[in-house]
Amino acid sequence: MQRQRKTVSVRMLSALMAMALSIAMVLPAQAAPADAASYAAVFDYIYYAQCYPDLQAVFGNDEAALLNHFITCGMAEGRQGNAEFNVQYYKARYADLQAVFGDDLPAYYMHYMTCGKAEGRQGNGVAVIAELIPAGGAEQTVSYITGPVSAAATAAESEYAYQVLAIMNQIRAENGLSALTPTQELMNTAQMRAEELTVHYNHNRPDGSSCFTAFAQNGVSYRAAAENIAAGQNNPQYVMDCWMNSSGHRANILNPVYTHVGIGCCYSNDYYGIYWSQNFTN
Repeated sequence: MQRQRKTVSVRMLSALMAMALSIAMVLPAQAAPADAASYAAVFDYIYYAQCYPDLQAVFGNDEAALLNHFITCGMAEGRQGNAEFNVQYYKARYADLQAVFGDDLPAYYMHYMTCGKAEGRQGNGVAVIAELIPAGGAEQTVSYITGPVSAAATAAESEYAYQVLAIMNQIRAENGLSALTPTQELMNTAQMRAEELTVHYNHNRPDGSSCFTAFAQNGVSYRAAAENIAAGQNNPQYVMDCWMNSSGHRANILNPVYTHVGIGCCYSNDYYGIYWSQNFTN
């Protein structure tokens, strides 16, 4: 029996701002041991609302309400308060802090604000990504393509797909996981799915069938499979940030069961401008 793992979608409000869609109940939790002003350095209410539309649906752009949620619930849930600081990245990167704080996520925020930043600790994966992806994006002369590409993808789309792969495998390595390997069949599947998203943005395909029928159509066999999709994130770093800030997408990326992956990227002339797909198997 196939084990199908579906993730929730990622959408954007503009060509430069995207958000991760998730289905979650907003539950009360014990307040973090600090007042609201203490978190100003790591909280951007606009970023918070755009990354978490389940909260925006409840609170709109009410800065006070969003900040209160972040303090009372969001940190404990591992939600990211701004683009500068990713608590899950910070926790995974610094073993010395893990030994002290364990799973106390608010403690990592407080450490970063009170001393971590001053010590030169990295609050998110931007520095690592900068090493992987020099300035220039798809126009750069250094290629990150190290494996098969889909014949349906342009050169720029293939470069972005492999930059996503490099970032993703770096994140997996930081979490003690082996790298995912692209295959021709999965790259074809992912590019097909990215192109289909320009017509029907959904885990179901334009013909109404499940996304997993695209795996079989491209000759992919598997015991377990999953798909992440996204729209509007204008570069590999941005789309990976959004996926890693969504529990369902993050679970697929960090699932030790998966060994292979295909990544699709498709430019479009519509409102969102660019569509992404990750397709995982073992």
